[in-house]
Amino acid sequence: MTVTTMSSFKALVIREYWEHRRAMLIAPASIAAFFAGLLILGAITGDMVATNNGHEFFIMEHLPKAVEEFENLGAEEREQGVQIGLYAPRVLFGFIMLIICLFYALASLYDERKDRSILFWKSLPISDTSTVLSKMVTVCLAIPIMYFVVTTGFQLFLLLYATIVAWFGGSLGVTIWTSSNLFSVLFNGLFSMIAASLWLAPLWAWLIFASSWAKKTAFLWGTLPIFLLSIAEAWIFQTGELIEMIGRRIADGFIVLNSNLNQLVGNDMFEGDSIEWYNIFGQMELWGGLIVSGVFLAGAIYIRRFRDES
Repeated sequence: MTVTTMSSFKALVIREYWEHRRAMLIAPASIAAFFAGLLILGAITGDMVATNNGHEFFIMEHLPKAVEEFENLGAEEREQGVQIGLYAPRVLFGFIMLIICLFYALASLYDERKDRSILFWKSLPISDTSTVLSKMVTVCLAIPIMYFVVTTGFQLFLLLYATIVAWFGGSLGVTIWTSSNLFSVLFNGLFSMIAASLWLAPLWAWLIFASSWAKKTAFLWGTLPIFLLSIAEAWIFQTGELIEMIGRRIADGFIVLNSNLNQLVGNDMFEGDSIEWYNIFGQMELWGGLIVSGVFLAGAIYIRRFRDES
């Protein structure tokens, strides 16, 4: 790939960001700001809580004792508690990310025909291959990176919030930061998001393919063939392998996304064995899925060459 082609491809990915920045960045940032605001508001106004016996007590009166008990814990217990708190937001942001990826892939090639912008883009010296691949790179890399940035910002806010709370409890809050293993948490956070999206690449590629030939309501064109094939399988073979395979693939993607949190809580979040994000690169299911993705993307490229409008 030449320097000019690489520059054009980079511009295509940036274009996807600017066209979908609300879903890719503004939406998760707004959600993070909302929860941050709730925590700040709770700290300002929530000076009383009720115990299980219905008695009320002041938080500030019990805060020094709670901070002291935390700092008296063993190093392993402190690290587990802090890191669970840092990984927990990724359950929410990761779930939202996967939903955004789904709808982005469904609309990726359909919307440009719907608003006729495809006529403009086809007038430029940009190949159909580059256009389709830029959308796949966006869903597998750009969107996870954007959500990682937002999640990281929220995790840093949580650390600062906990530190300030510790100050009011009579501690400097240093143990919170030393127990966070922050760089490891961030490293695992980034690559687990990318790994989960790569694991679901066959789904994204299928939706992009469906988006390339959908006439109306891309969601139906993306789901109806699967639904009909599942009915045919159940009627002819009396099995449900197709829908079970797709459902398992999606569930495994969510498990990969939250594998680090699952390890910290003792593998109690999911039934069966946990799938660590770094282990999936040695599994044939990943590489087989990427081959299937290539077939769907090839189909989307071929169809886009001959389809100008919905």
